[in-house]
Amino acid sequence: MDLQFFDMLEEKVNRMVQQLSQLKTENRELRMRNQELQAVLEEKERAVYTLRTELDQTRAVQGEIDNYRKSQDRIRSKVETLLEKLKDFENIP
Repeated sequence: MDLQFFDMLEEKVNRMVQQLSQLKTENRELRMRNQELQAVLEEKERAVYTLRTELDQTRAVQGEIDNYRKSQDRIRSKVETLLEKLKDFENIP
């Protein structure tokens, strides 16, 4: 066999080893980045859950406020009606 053949083979093997090393490094970096992003995602999901809970509570409070306003409007209407009746009663000769 020709030595030149072995030299070419050695060169190719060395390039493959170097490329494999680069891929391992890249893979390690990507895994680390993935873990970082996973942690950020979990944090964001907790924040979204908290905001949704607060939104639900706010909606419940808003519903109560709306009910109080409706009750207040009904009371105001009844009081106005009663006042009108009293006024009419006062005007009876």
